[in-house]
Amino acid sequence: MLDKQILLLISVCSIQVLALVKANNNKNIPKWKKQACEVPQQNEYFHYKCDENGDLKCLPGWQGDLCDVPICRQKCDPQNGYCKRPFECRCKLGFYGENCEQCIPLPGCQNGICHNPFECKCVKGWRGVFCNEPICREDCHPTHGYCENAGECKCRIGWTGKNCRDCQILPGCMHGTCTNPFECQCLPGWTGFLCDRAICNLNCNKQSGYCTKPGTCRCKVGWIGNNCSECHPYPGCKNGNCTRPWECNCHPRWGGLLCDEELNYCEKNRDVCQHGTCKSLPKDDGNFECSCMPGYFGQRCDRKTATSISRIEVMPTFPMRETSSQKPLLSERNTTTPIAILPTELSLIHEGTDKNIDNET
Repeated sequence: MLDKQILLLISVCSIQVLALVKANNNKNIPKWKKQACEVPQQNEYFHYKCDENGDLKCLPGWQGDLCDVPICRQKCDPQNGYCKRPFECRCKLGFYGENCEQCIPLPGCQNGICHNPFECKCVKGWRGVFCNEPICREDCHPTHGYCENAGECKCRIGWTGKNCRDCQILPGCMHGTCTNPFECQCLPGWTGFLCDRAICNLNCNKQSGYCTKPGTCRCKVGWIGNNCSECHPYPGCKNGNCTRPWECNCHPRWGGLLCDEELNYCEKNRDVCQHGTCKSLPKDDGNFECSCMPGYFGQRCDRKTATSISRIEVMPTFPMRETSSQKPLLSERNTTTPIAILPTELSLIHEGTDKNIDNET
């Protein structure tokens, strides 16, 4: 019996304690929360529910005193991004990316980056407002060279070399240099527009000599000597010389094609020309030739000129003009009139005279 009374007493006390706690909780709830809970929550702009105690409870994805602040997507940058609905991430002006973690560079920026919106900070090797001007290699000539990419060095027309500091010689220049583009300044010993002709030895004959290296002298075909001023005689020429290549002009007392025949026939045969002067000839030309004294003729000048012929005047420089195809016979000519007699006719006369003399004797 006593136990039942004690249990009843405890139950009454618990109810009174709960009533006191609830009364105290209601007293701690702010007035604006109580007022918010008194408004119907069926509107789309209300993102909370009220419990039985009149306290606000935010719906999932919302936060704040009145549950009007959406909770953005996880990892959304708190400074560069925002959201209007739960679990989204919208980027502020000047930022982009899934979580709005990247800035937008200056429009037109080519080789640069940004830390803040609309910046263009050039990476290494580039410069300019838009980072579109490459910085050439450090030792590249500032005016003779240029670059299209950072760190390179391309030469402008007329210049060459690793750093574009060397001028480009005239195309085809063989032995020359330059101080300005497309020059061809000949090195010592060379000449010509392209410095392709060597300057020969000072005494080298200009007509019969030439050279391929400066200071030398090479002979053309048919010429010999240090200065190429001597002609080359005909091969095998023994006792002769030349004034032009491949000649064989015999020295006195020598003859033949190779000047290898000694012309001494007259010396060995002193009486060969009876009334004249003897001249030795090569064997192929008859060994000798006689120049007869006046009044003599014949191969050996052993015949006398006849004196019984009527008055004949020889006119060797003005031959008679022939008016017909047949010459008149000597007997038909007027012996009292000066006539022109050819040398062949004169020899016939001599022969005829000799025969008459023989007949008379």
